[in-house]
Amino acid sequence: MHAERQTEFSIYLDQRPGELAGVLGALDQHGAQPSAVCVAEHNSRGVVRILGRETESLRHACESLVDSGVSPVVEADVVVVDMSDRPNALREIALALAAVRVNIRYVYLAQRGPGLGPRCILRVSEIEPAIVAIEPLP
Repeated sequence: MHAERQTEFSIYLDQRPGELAGVLGALDQHGAQPSAVCVAEHNSRGVVRILGRETESLRHACESLVDSGVSPVVEADVVVVDMSDRPNALREIALALAAVRVNIRYVYLAQRGPGLGPRCILRVSEIEPAIVAIEPLP
């Protein structure tokens, strides 16, 4: 499996209509095209996690959100894995990370495209050992 470090932006929002639309509008306004989006609830607030290759465009969009009063926005390194589309692929990643004592803080999947396996996004305790452990997996 191919694994690499990428930058993820986590945007914490109030729980009210239109908040996600505002985030997506800011991304569009700055020409940022996310490759993965995860929306969840955390401590009675919404959290939108966004990943994309155009890190600077994403960063500018997030800065504009902060300027408009949205906060906090957290930038973090994550491991992105292009997984094969087969049973237990995520389990194999989890086992490989456990074997090298790397903790998984959270994980989510994103579709890559027709005929391709999913993209796995992992926030882990240690990036480089995680990549080394994942790379040899089939």
